[in-house]
Amino acid sequence: MNRTEEWTTWITRIAEAGLSGDQQRLEILITKAVRSLKKDHPTLGDELGTLLSQHAVNPGSLRWKESGPPPADADQGFALVRTDKLDSAHPPILPKAVSKRVEQFLRERRECQRLLVEGFAPTRSVLLLGPPGTGKTMLARWCATQLDLPLLYLDLATTISSFLGKTGFNLRRVLDYARSRPCVLLLDEFDSIAKRRDDATELGELKRIVNVLLKELEEWPMHSVLVAATNHPELLDSAIRRRFDLTLDLPMPGDEERVSIMERAGGRFTREIPGAVLRACSNSLKGASASDVDSLMQAAVRHHLAAEWPLTKALVGALHERFGARLAGKNVGVLIRCVHAGAAGTLTVRELAELFGKSPSTIQHHLSRESADG
Repeated sequence: MNRTEEWTTWITRIAEAGLSGDQQRLEILITKAVRSLKKDHPTLGDELGTLLSQHAVNPGSLRWKESGPPPADADQGFALVRTDKLDSAHPPILPKAVSKRVEQFLRERRECQRLLVEGFAPTRSVLLLGPPGTGKTMLARWCATQLDLPLLYLDLATTISSFLGKTGFNLRRVLDYARSRPCVLLLDEFDSIAKRRDDATELGELKRIVNVLLKELEEWPMHSVLVAATNHPELLDSAIRRRFDLTLDLPMPGDEERVSIMERAGGRFTREIPGAVLRACSNSLKGASASDVDSLMQAAVRHHLAAEWPLTKALVGALHERFGARLAGKNVGVLIRCVHAGAAGTLTVRELAELFGKSPSTIQHHLSRESADG
């Protein structure tokens, strides 16, 4: 195909997308055209890229129709999507490698216009993987806050169980609504609609929805971000996973992350806990989710304020109450010695025994050791 034939094809496709009101396809075609033009016609490429950058991230000038109010189920009137308030959004505490990729994504979205001028589309879709409580929803909220975009939230598991038989119709309405305005759309429990199409136990409707999602991911508008979250990545259709521009795997917090989570959850009160005690508590929480660690620390502060207990005692009490089964061997020995030292002699052996649910002789045994167990 020579240059004339190539540009005849480009012009035809662009005109078709524009006349049919398909904004998303129009943006994608122009992006590809800009990159093609940059080599042989840089001035024209710059002009077209600048025009694209001015409109793609601000869809008002290219919108052919208003999207109207948020969609609701036609029969029961239940809202299909809600807008989260983002005033209290906090940055998630993540491993450095993951945080670096998140910052790169945010920087790319902030420099969206610069990318478009050069004919490169910004990241439009993000897949969040990880066990429950690792901060997937918090990360979506944080990104929406940083990008100054509203967060539209859809719990897909609830939608499917409530609207079985109409899932595809309701999902289409939500996607159309999110496409029509700048936003971050969060699809939680994503595996409930994006399961492998070779799963014989799934309904035909859900298999058709996977095909719809594949097309949506390819043509998602540049002014919005689609975020999907799942606790079960092994259930996802492989083609769906490949369509996402960015995939982030959120692991359980490590030692440093757990300490940081506790410090933030406790706020100014955290200063009352000796650093060695905080680290020992963190070490005792290996395998706990970020949500569990945060909840534990907040419970300790509430008990500290309501019962006027020393915060160290309240924290250890909450730790034993919630995670007592995990406190064994080396962990409990280190924690007992750290709490005893941190309390500066204000806790007796009997009080420590009550706090840890151990016998006084067991507490004395741990205190008498000069080094950590084993």
